[in-house]
Amino acid sequence: MLKKTYNLFVDNVYSEAIKSPVRILPATFLFLCLFGGILLFLPISGTMSFIDALFTSVSGVCVTGLSVSDIATQLTTFGQIMLMLLIQVGGLGIMAISSVIFLLLGKKMSVTYEKSARSMFDAESKEEIKESLYLIFKYTFFVELAGFIILFLRFSYLKHDIIFGLKQSVFLAVSAFCNAGYALITDNLIPYNGDPFILLTVAFLIIFGGIAPVMAITLPKFLKREKLSPVITIVFNTTIALLLFGTLLFLISEYNGVLNGMNIFDKILNSFFHSVSARTAGFSSVDLSKISCGSYLTLVFLMIIGGSPGGTAGGIKTTTFAILVITCFNIFSGKKNVVRNREISPETVYKAIGLIFAYLSVLIISVIMLVTTQSASHLKLAFEAVSAMGTVGLSMGATAALDTFGKIVIITTMFLGRVMPAMIIYYLNSKITEFDVSYPKAKISLT
Repeated sequence: MLKKTYNLFVDNVYSEAIKSPVRILPATFLFLCLFGGILLFLPISGTMSFIDALFTSVSGVCVTGLSVSDIATQLTTFGQIMLMLLIQVGGLGIMAISSVIFLLLGKKMSVTYEKSARSMFDAESKEEIKESLYLIFKYTFFVELAGFIILFLRFSYLKHDIIFGLKQSVFLAVSAFCNAGYALITDNLIPYNGDPFILLTVAFLIIFGGIAPVMAITLPKFLKREKLSPVITIVFNTTIALLLFGTLLFLISEYNGVLNGMNIFDKILNSFFHSVSARTAGFSSVDLSKISCGSYLTLVFLMIIGGSPGGTAGGIKTTTFAILVITCFNIFSGKKNVVRNREISPETVYKAIGLIFAYLSVLIISVIMLVTTQSASHLKLAFEAVSAMGTVGLSMGATAALDTFGKIVIITTMFLGRVMPAMIIYYLNSKITEFDVSYPKAKISLT
């Protein structure tokens, strides 16, 4: 009887889940966050209160990195391992993980779900989805392994302690690739702001993690010198442009600020590192509470844009930002909305506008709730809200001073920042269609 009831429950849950990724995505993330919070609250994991354990779990699963506790001292080794696993699961992305589960169970994906999976992995069939998933997981393993080896050799050499090097490098490699921003060091990476081995290794792990599926699927095509699709070209070009833009502005703004006292190489290194980290990784090598207004605005801008679709990063995504920039450029140039000899459909532009509107709406509500209930600086609270919404993890120190209500606001913001963009796109895919019926054009003044 019990077995029959269980099977009936599983079948019902499964049949409902595969009907819409909009349901399975938040439900699975919510389960992981709650399960992780309970795990981290256990005495074997550390000395956190439940709200702090839940905050840390959500931050880990949503690969954010904001923290109200010092995980280096308040979590035991068991707790740190559990947090690392939560980061890894959250970083791989629920779309890839749930697809693997369905495929391994031999279940048939719904038409909506399979269409979403094909779109994400640039595949034409279920077999190609399987191949893409295998390539992505293999890519993730080898990139994290390469990062681990470099970090292990460096940490072990610096501290002359193999155990220390092993512990730090494993956690940091996973955290960096998944764009989580957590490190088992009280001051994050500030003690290593003059070490190019550590900063550059972490930076490139962040970059490869932020565009992981695109890199994994495209690398063989690139090596064979095959023609790349427009979306891949947009991802690469936008990523490079944002990295250069962020590095230059941070360097100019902080040359005599938080970077003062460093030689020119270290100034460029740390500027590049924060340009990378602001794209949803959350690691810091300088005290961000002392940055100038120019750097503040630069980091906020980069945090809102975030990484690329399907990767471990958050934000509105590079493609959404690029689509709007290209569209505006073509409008002002009087040209057809085309990129690499391919027309950008109005539906794609509508989705980009809808996503940005929803994203900024949630962000503004979060900022308003924080500044009206918390005692910290309004600018710092706004920075924390942007960081949470973009699942970044950069902090100006206000997160640690939040009361229970403030923590709940940030928890909700991190959760929505992780699942909402994908949910909105799935929803819009089912709502926005091309119609043959035309209507008289409305004349509306914009000035």
